Amino acid sequence: MASSAQLAPTTRYSATAIGLHWLIALLIVGGFWLGWIMTDIPGFTPTKLKYFSWHKWIGVTVFMLAAIRVLWRTTHRAPEMPEGVAPWQKAAAHVTHFVLYLLMLVIPISGYFYSSAAGIQVVYLGILPLPTLIGPDQALKGTLRLVHVWLNYTLLVLVVMHVLAALKHHFVDRDGLLGRMIPFVK
Repeated sequence: MASSAQLAPTTRYSATAIGLHWLIALLIVGGFWLGWIMTDIPGFTPTKLKYFSWHKWIGVTVFMLAAIRVLWRTTHRAPEMPEGVAPWQKAAAHVTHFVLYLLMLVIPISGYFYSSAAGIQVVYLGILPLPTLIGPDQALKGTLRLVHVWLNYTLLVLVVMHVLAALKHHFVDRDGLLGRMIPFVK
């Protein structure tokens, strides 16, 4: 059970939430970038295989950190929205955050299943082999590839909307909303 101090209203996210937010954001950008360029490399070159491994490692790390972030969020209340934020904007923010959390968990799972259906075991950091939950299946591989790609594009759209909304609050509304998640800003 969370203490009353953890659930008291606050104007800023905790250092843990801020650190997880930015670390996950950087990993997602890196994973998306690697996913984008690795698929354009023709054939199976050592560089392409290295990028695929790094992409998978990033995905597993994002999954673990997102799970920690979700657990943290369940015991630590988010800061209240600034005064004057319209109810529809609050609702949109809640829905967007929920879907972002969901995608941070589901996208790595879809990639993991895609690798399994392709008959390729995921070995985290080249050290820890993850269990194979589904066997090789060419038809499922194609479906899971499409699911993984479209979930990533959905995430990209939501992240762009999230960033634009934060910038709008900072530069247009000037309501201090962005400062709640910027490290080292009081």
